[in-house]
Amino acid sequence: MPLRLLLVRSIALIFLATLALSSLLVFWRTYEKVEADMNGALAAGQRAVANAADETDGITQPSWRLEHIVANFNGDRNIRATLQRADNSQVSSLLPPPAHPVPPFLFKVLAGPPQTATVDLPPALKSAGTLRLETDARNDIAGLWDDAKNLLVLLAIFAGTCLLVLYFMLGRALRPLEELTHAFARIGNGDYRTRVPIFAPLELAKLSAGFNEMAVRLTEMEHRNHRLHEQLETVQEEERIELARNLHDDVSPLLFSVDVDAMTIRELAQSKDYSAIVERSHAIRGAVAEMKRNVKAILGQLRPSGLHALGLASAVDNLISYWKTRRPEITFRVQMPDKSWGPRIDGALYSIVRESLNNAVKHSQPSHIEVSIEETYESGFIVARIADDGCGFDANNASGGFGLIGMKERATLLGGALTVQNRRDKSGVVVSVRLPLPSEDEDEFVQEIAAQ
Repeated sequence: MPLRLLLVRSIALIFLATLALSSLLVFWRTYEKVEADMNGALAAGQRAVANAADETDGITQPSWRLEHIVANFNGDRNIRATLQRADNSQVSSLLPPPAHPVPPFLFKVLAGPPQTATVDLPPALKSAGTLRLETDARNDIAGLWDDAKNLLVLLAIFAGTCLLVLYFMLGRALRPLEELTHAFARIGNGDYRTRVPIFAPLELAKLSAGFNEMAVRLTEMEHRNHRLHEQLETVQEEERIELARNLHDDVSPLLFSVDVDAMTIRELAQSKDYSAIVERSHAIRGAVAEMKRNVKAILGQLRPSGLHALGLASAVDNLISYWKTRRPEITFRVQMPDKSWGPRIDGALYSIVRESLNNAVKHSQPSHIEVSIEETYESGFIVARIADDGCGFDANNASGGFGLIGMKERATLLGGALTVQNRRDKSGVVVSVRLPLPSEDEDEFVQEIAAQ
């Protein structure tokens, strides 16, 4: 269900609950008021009859006097007076009809049984019959029911109007979210040029600004990946050209010489010049040995590097040994686990360590270099740190080479981050890189490959 309809439905349920409680409250108040009105009307009727019956001086026709008292109740909204004559005939007052009809079930619930009272008549009037008063709540309930209906109708109109206004206001307020949803869909389809306007509310303004910033970064990453892909294709093409050149320049002449010597041996065999045949066979063996050396050199270019053959820890140790033989005045300290995190992560870490060592030795003039790599499962990252105690790093006078750019690109492609900054505790530079740990499935696959 859309968010707008969900909110409207929730508020509508609240309105319905409020309307139901209001109806119960109105019903209860109406019931109390009807009961109080009937009690008051019956008491008032009794007083009126008593006052009229006290005037008994000069009464010559008691029956006519009682009929006159009953007639005085004609038009009363709540009391019906009934005269029971001595001959069992009756005379009753007339109640006005209700202005509005009342549902029968509502009348039963609110009115209850009618209240009756027999008036104590003076002795002069008792011989004419008995006077009884009876309550009738129809008119009272009809008026209260009309007021309650008007109130409930007003509440319903108010609730409907509020829901209608709320529906359109929510639609207008949530329209930016719909635009953001469509924008995310376009981003998901690869259209990184998608942008959204900065919306008016503060929360939506932050959200739209963050979306645009994300789209800009995705565009930059797409361009960077495109450049890396082009560089990779260029490198692969250069490697293919180099291999083709080596095969053509080194192996092809030797194959030609072997072919020539083989044909010569066949001719010499016909003439039975065995000494020349031996000489040609030695030439063929020499050519084959030279081809083997050339093919071995080509295979050395194609086979896995020392990183894949020896592992990351051994490859880093070889790298440290290389620099120790050339810069014995520098002391090195290496701390890292002897394990693999997969070809991509191992390759990125090795390249970053190699480039950091090259930069430190060439530009920083250090006397001590520390290399540490550790994994923290709590944070889910592999953290590598290469620190030296050299002269430091001046960002304003950076050479602008591709070494630092390449290190950052390697970290970014793996979802990590790399920072290069001067040390705070002493002089020197520290290179820090954080790479996310591979998932459990990837880690198990890497361990299986390493075991094989």
